[in-house]
Amino acid sequence: MIRLLLACYPPSFRERYGAELAALVEDTGTGRRVCWDLAVGAAAAWVRPRFTGSPDERVRLRVQAGLSTTWVALCLGMLAVPMVARALLDPPVPGATGTVRTLVWVAWLVLLAGGAVAAGCALLLARRVLVPALRSGRRRVWRPLLPTVVLLLLDTAGTGGVWLLRRGHPAAWPHPSPAFVAAVLGWLAGLAVLAGVGAAGPPVTLRRAAPPVGVMRLPAVLAVGVTTALTVLAVVEVAAVLLAGDGPLAFAGAATAVLAACGALVSAGRTAPALRR
Repeated sequence: MIRLLLACYPPSFRERYGAELAALVEDTGTGRRVCWDLAVGAAAAWVRPRFTGSPDERVRLRVQAGLSTTWVALCLGMLAVPMVARALLDPPVPGATGTVRTLVWVAWLVLLAGGAVAAGCALLLARRVLVPALRSGRRRVWRPLLPTVVLLLLDTAGTGGVWLLRRGHPAAWPHPSPAFVAAVLGWLAGLAVLAGVGAAGPPVTLRRAAPPVGVMRLPAVLAVGVTTALTVLAVVEVAAVLLAGDGPLAFAGAATAVLAACGALVSAGRTAPALRR
């Protein structure tokens, strides 16, 4: 558990203080209080990172951290939307009025809009960062993206398989077979794994590439649109859940959306001064 908590600290933090922190843990033991302090410290290191080096290097690291945090927040928000939609509309809960259905539909549209802006940011960074790494054979830069690509292909195939199975047995849908339920649960678990791996891969690639501020400036400005979409998404999800008054799964989805929006907003607020320099 201690090693896992130490691994949760940001890479830049581990590079500077990892050895000292590990030595401190060896001296103090591995009790619950130590685990709690490490967990709180890891969260604080991600929310309020401290950067060292020259002023220009600190600005670069701040912009890089802002892009990474926004990407992770988007992946978190992508999990919230299907959670709330599944909890409220499949099957519809008693409180799923027309307004609730509209809010769920709006949440999907907002997520698509935020995803489109994020795709634009990703394309800009791929052109300026990933393509040169591929041409120069810097495998260390693009290797973290390979698990995401593989899982994306597998989950896409799984989505098609579930859709075909559902389409081929329409009469059995009210009472699906155990095999179909197992297939759907496996597909959903794959999506969750894809979200986790997809959230980690691009930030690692960006950190290893270490692009200059000029390369990241426009994507960082566009990331404000992603933050705005996540904020609207959180408001819509909370409104839908409160109006429907459903159980734990819907509230967990809304809380996930709020967490994603808060993380993106805090990061955007800290990145904005760096972009103005």
